[in-house]
Amino acid sequence: MTAFREAFPIDVPRAIAFYESALGLETAYRRPAEGDATFAFLRLEPLGIAVSARASATDPQRDFELCIYTDDADSAAERLTENGADQLQAPQLEPWG
Repeated sequence: MTAFREAFPIDVPRAIAFYESALGLETAYRRPAEGDATFAFLRLEPLGIAVSARASATDPQRDFELCIYTDDADSAAERLTENGADQLQAPQLEPWG
């Protein structure tokens, strides 16, 4: 499998809404359970992704990376950009996949 990465969403609730709408993922877990999420795990069986805030009150130095694993990174990238995502870097093979 290869990965499509998007980095640094500032607005986690907006990112959740985008992935639910654009790709049909469903939120399996979110933190906190109520209010604006700072972390969520979204599923589209058999895979899933996590989105997280860049920093939190308990870890202000934390950064963010989002990986989506797919058998066809080019198609996933195309679908994401067709639905309004900004592509920062085209899919490419990396040492880790």
